[in-house]
Amino acid sequence: MEEIDVLDNLQKTQKYMNFNYYLLFKTNELDENYQPIIQLTPYIFSKTTHLWDSNLTPIIPALWYIFHLPRNGFDVITNDIELILHTHDEPHNIIIFPYCTNNKEKQNIFNHLIENPILIICPDELYEDIKEDITIPKSFLGIYKVSELTSELLIEQWEKLSDMIISNFPNEKKCIINPNFRLTKSNERKILPLLSLANQFGYTEQLIDEIKNLNLNNNHNNYMINLRKKLLYICNEIKKNDSNFEKSTERILIENTIFNGIPLVITFSGTSNSQIKKFSREKSLPEIEKEIIDILGYHRSIAKKALYISIESMSQELFSSLNQIEEHCKNNAGKIKNIFIWNTLKKIGKIINSKLLKFNINILDYISQITIFSDFPIGLAILPEYSAPLCCIKPISYRPLTPLTRTLQREMLKENQYYLGKGKKIKILILECIEKEDKIREYCDNFFKELNNLIKYKNNEDIELFLYEVPSIKNFKEILKNNKDIDILIISAHGNYQSESNVAGIIIGNEIFMADDNDISVPPVVLLNACHVMPRGKGVVTVGDLFLRAGAKAVLGTFIPVDVRRNSILILRLFANILEVRNGWSPMTTLDQIWQHTVCTNAIHEIISSSSRIEEWANSRKSNCLSPLEDFKLKYSKNNLRKTHIYEDSEKIMKKLAYKDNKDIGEYFENYIKSNSYFPESVFYQFIGFPENIFIRNSDFENMYSNLNNI
Repeated sequence: MEEIDVLDNLQKTQKYMNFNYYLLFKTNELDENYQPIIQLTPYIFSKTTHLWDSNLTPIIPALWYIFHLPRNGFDVITNDIELILHTHDEPHNIIIFPYCTNNKEKQNIFNHLIENPILIICPDELYEDIKEDITIPKSFLGIYKVSELTSELLIEQWEKLSDMIISNFPNEKKCIINPNFRLTKSNERKILPLLSLANQFGYTEQLIDEIKNLNLNNNHNNYMINLRKKLLYICNEIKKNDSNFEKSTERILIENTIFNGIPLVITFSGTSNSQIKKFSREKSLPEIEKEIIDILGYHRSIAKKALYISIESMSQELFSSLNQIEEHCKNNAGKIKNIFIWNTLKKIGKIINSKLLKFNINILDYISQITIFSDFPIGLAILPEYSAPLCCIKPISYRPLTPLTRTLQREMLKENQYYLGKGKKIKILILECIEKEDKIREYCDNFFKELNNLIKYKNNEDIELFLYEVPSIKNFKEILKNNKDIDILIISAHGNYQSESNVAGIIIGNEIFMADDNDISVPPVVLLNACHVMPRGKGVVTVGDLFLRAGAKAVLGTFIPVDVRRNSILILRLFANILEVRNGWSPMTTLDQIWQHTVCTNAIHEIISSSSRIEEWANSRKSNCLSPLEDFKLKYSKNNLRKTHIYEDSEKIMKKLAYKDNKDIGEYFENYIKSNSYFPESVFYQFIGFPENIFIRNSDFENMYSNLNNI
């Protein structure tokens, strides 16, 4: 009975605490056969930089209005400290929904997709049609047109939502914004990420009183830092008199990146010259697109209680530098000029740093995680004070900006956290698209064997691994359709990058697959073991981006061609780290953290694989039965590696070990690295989507699954 009560309470909480905001926009047709890859013509897209559909422009004021409303039911009641500390990523759930007046019959069918709306807003021109449409479910707050959205209505709706929650949860205490709070103007919106925490502290009137000052320079971010400091101060005060509270919060404060450091949200607009010239895209960002990109940034910073910075006017030098790297790696397999690669990453870092300086944010000491909306992967940047790329230093989640319409629709939806930890059975599917006769196929087969052995070695009986041969796209789709309960999909394939066709896909059989069909649905996590499936230098359409459209929450892919052996080692190390976290042997919790750790600690493997002689020496057994590589990992690297200088520090330690073995190998190591350097292949992978919402370990999820398994 106790377990059933738990389930009932969970269902009740989901029913009332989740707020679904619907924004209806006018469209002239409802097309179930919509194709995401379209033939871009200079005429159609001459006024857009990031491919924005102007049909959605009339609902933009409604988005800003909703950002002033509570995200969920917990925002309108007093939260205890532990509840606040447990929050991870809580956005407004805003469903942008098409409404067609030309085809009522089809629209009526679409309307069945509207579920439990808390509020419906539409452009003025649609208001009468929607009010009279009996197939639209009733909304708790009603239906409003954009012109009706006022400060008075805002306060009224906060009251109604609070009363509704209290009536269903009578033991809770009302907590709503000050009656004097008002809608912000376009130059006042920097206070929006502060609203939920300020409301819990009773500071919403202060936000309005100080609104001018808070919108100057970086003051809004400093205010957020101070709110967090106040929260942690209260925690410490409670701990002094309550040992149970200390025990219950200690782990949360260590593991939750929302409070162990501060998340940073960045928007960075701009597209490559290749796209501007080829498709006559707008070089200067239109004002409406600037506003949309700000909406993306504010939505996510509100969700994370994060710092937010907006960087405009991306330098074309960034895209050209990245394209030079991508083309160099594509055309010089086995002959990559490593020193050129490192110098270009430093050049990118200087440009990025010049954009970040004015925000005065200490990324190393303050920031726990970075979410960036951009078509450029800033994780490649080696900032001037560091010698390692940013992706080695901080977990980064990328959200591509283009096409902007799809990015907005996806971002406004609340992406539920997904759990892959203890208590949940995990299914991993490998789809092998490399033909048996292919010269690299043996390495692909070995990858499966090694991953299978790794899972068995770690005693993970609740993880299942499956492998299917995929001879055709039709077969690919059938396998996915018959395996809908898969959690992680690994696609082993050749990549196909055609810059002249503006696409980068994978090869299945004798066809190029772009995942652009409407009859495909993929698991939450997709790992692409394939070359250059997500290049960014020329801004092409990538299969990785389209896997997000097909249902993935997080997709891993590469900018460049990669070595099949090094790829296998890297992905096996990723799974080894996932299994360690899953078993509670690490403080990491989410996929983005694990990936950053995997990339950072892969530096040593890239250093030793730079030369066959160095690799042979590093793996040779010594008299104490340990190889130099094992010595490095088990002894010499401990407390001697800085994330900011992971390559430099690893290199220094290995050089000492080489000289310690004998002068000959020491001199060879030093001279070879000095003249040839090494290739940092792992930094050219990118996780797009929401890897920070893929939990590998979380006590709340673990307890929930334990209760469900006992029912």
